[in-house]
Amino acid sequence: MPSSIVVDTYAWVEYLIGSRAGMRARKFIDEGRSLTPSIVLAELRKWYLRETEAGRRSEREMQSHFAFIELATQIIPLDASLALKAGELDFLMKKRIKGWPLADSIVYATAKSHLAQVISGDPHFEALDDVIFIG
Repeated sequence: MPSSIVVDTYAWVEYLIGSRAGMRARKFIDEGRSLTPSIVLAELRKWYLRETEAGRRSEREMQSHFAFIELATQIIPLDASLALKAGELDFLMKKRIKGWPLADSIVYATAKSHLAQVISGDPHFEALDDVIFIG
């Protein structure tokens, strides 16, 4: 079993809203060996802003959750080496999976670089190796 789990945006959203999929993610996140790619923080920020604008979430809740994510996981920045791996993965994955986004390439490259598994419910990840699918 890999020593780390890379938590993607889908898993974090489900975890934070307390859904059934989030409960499945919780057991991995709470083990304390989770990694969160910095691109996931950007996607979560965008999600929270939409949710706040719609009146479903608050700025205070968002700040609290981001503080928790930073304490509970190791944030992995997108450096030059990881960016190059993600670019190569993106080129290959777009040939295999319709609608594959660059952000998913960054998440998957992070997992590959850290010999980790991705935890996600995003359908793009469903049939891939080294993925714990919670969707």
